[in-house]
Amino acid sequence: MKMEHLTFLKNQYALISLAIFVGFLFGQLVLRPLLKKMSQVSDRKSLSYSGVFFMSLSKISFLLGIFLAVNLLQILPSDISFDNWFKKLKISLNVFILTYLIAELLVYFYDSYTKSKSGRATSLYHIIIRILTYISGLVVFTNLIGFELAPVLTALGVGGLAVALALQDTLSNLFAGLHILAARQLKPGDYIKLDSGEEGYVVDINWRNTEVKTLLENVIIIPNSKISSSISTNYFTLQKNMYFQVTVGVHYDSNLEHVEKVTLETAKELMAKYAPNLKNFEPRVRFFEFGDSSINMKVWLATDLYENQFQMRHEFVKMLHKRFNKEGIVIPFPIRTLHLPESLRIESNS
Repeated sequence: MKMEHLTFLKNQYALISLAIFVGFLFGQLVLRPLLKKMSQVSDRKSLSYSGVFFMSLSKISFLLGIFLAVNLLQILPSDISFDNWFKKLKISLNVFILTYLIAELLVYFYDSYTKSKSGRATSLYHIIIRILTYISGLVVFTNLIGFELAPVLTALGVGGLAVALALQDTLSNLFAGLHILAARQLKPGDYIKLDSGEEGYVVDINWRNTEVKTLLENVIIIPNSKISSSISTNYFTLQKNMYFQVTVGVHYDSNLEHVEKVTLETAKELMAKYAPNLKNFEPRVRFFEFGDSSINMKVWLATDLYENQFQMRHEFVKMLHKRFNKEGIVIPFPIRTLHLPESLRIESNS
């Protein structure tokens, strides 16, 4: 009797192991290329949702193959009746595949919504969406197999303090990243500058770091907690216009009304050429001081991207210099006028 039961178990385990192996090969060699092809066809026909669905399935094609092979065991005629753990195996595959697909679709929906609003999404929200979805899937799975989750949660609560202390820095960066996004202090695509000197475009905000790309195409990895606690300037918080100024000096004998008119005309010409789509902005000229050798003014300009200001400064200086020469407006050299007492001038002449 014992030998017959042992043989029965061996046959059962052997059959399930064979099914898992065959299902794995079928998923990798057949399902994976097929699902990728279907995803490409969906993308070409602009069926974005089905494209994401098939691409997500292709990533777990081996699990789909195992799922089909395991379920096929009960369809084929067989004298073997499987134990209760086999049913739990099928439930596990079902719940995991369904949870994975829901998580990927939710991430896709989030990306679509965020990109339609601001143009870019953050990977930190991807992580949060997946964590919440997998936790929900775990709860459903434990209910289906009749497993009591309360004792496990109690044990985790007891050890939670030790885990929190061990992951203090990680949790600090995680919650700092959540705070940054929730408060809308910055988002991918913004140009920021920290008080410590780092500056550039925000590429991504993940669970630990914020990636910032400099104008030299280098990527700076900054912990979220540092950004949250530092003084930073976000150039794109309220609007997309990036304002900057150019300082110009003219001779004391200049007609300032004429200087202002010529400078504004040149600035508007520059704006029309390099930033024609900016809204609610007009160049401004403001005289602000009597310098040692010139009357100085500031010319206010704007652009749509931070790095464009350098090219615009370059072109404006050339254009204004050419226009001043044409109009007879003098940009003086640094000079000083010395007034000597009469006695010193007589001694100098003698």
